[in-house]
Amino acid sequence: MKKKLLLTITLAAGVFALSACNNGDVIVESKAGDITKEEFYEVLKDRYGEATLQELVYKKVLSDKYEVTDEEIEEYLVNFLKSYYGEDSYETVLEQLKANTDQYNSMIQSAELGLLQEKAAMDGMEVSEEELKQQYNYETKTVTARHILVNDEETAQEVLDKLNNGEKFEDLAKEYSQDTASAENGGDLGVLDPANLVSEFKAAAFELKEGEISEPIETEYGFHIIQATKVEQKEDVQSYEDMKKELIEKVKQSKLTNDVVQGALDKLVDNADIKINDSDFKDLFKQE
Repeated sequence: MKKKLLLTITLAAGVFALSACNNGDVIVESKAGDITKEEFYEVLKDRYGEATLQELVYKKVLSDKYEVTDEEIEEYLVNFLKSYYGEDSYETVLEQLKANTDQYNSMIQSAELGLLQEKAAMDGMEVSEEELKQQYNYETKTVTARHILVNDEETAQEVLDKLNNGEKFEDLAKEYSQDTASAENGGDLGVLDPANLVSEFKAAAFELKEGEISEPIETEYGFHIIQATKVEQKEDVQSYEDMKKELIEKVKQSKLTNDVVQGALDKLVDNADIKINDSDFKDLFKQE
């Protein structure tokens, strides 16, 4: 049920500039022959040129319209590392990165580009009051749940009927659930993290009262029967109105997909009236 989305464009082979060069400028001399800047440029262009030129153009058009601070970049990089290495390990990884200046600078540049892309994609994105209230629900509740995952709606209804007739949830999870990781524990998922749940599952689970069992919920993984085994309100939470700005940001973040980001980039490039003078790349930004 976890879903990850990587929005940053990774540097193809470190950061380098494809600059104009003069024919005949020799950068390596040897008894076997010389290597000119032109030869060097052509090899780099052939191997990495398209990805690198595309990234440079994206960075240029994004930076022309949006700004990011050093603090935002650092936070973005930290969150990125947390998502991959976890809360317990990300600091060690970050220190290792900082020890390698070239690698760290490359990561910072990738983080800056990723953040610029997000800002462009979220610019003008609409958010409904219903979505904000749903997000507030995620922020202010702690839900512990278990589920039974099956392949089709008919089987899901069969499981639900058996639950309604008094059969035990844990027994049915072991018998029916296709989620083998949780099935042996009676379908137990522990405390749910909204950030790691697909939207349909998340919305259903956080609407349940303690002990309540859901109707079959369809996601990309199949059909789920969910039971909230424990529901608690978090302490010291802010009011809906006080959290509204934060909620808007989080709802927009949840809507980011590769298609949404690419659409924003395509629009910026189109408006920037890009002209590519190298014939090898003339169709680089041509849209279908």
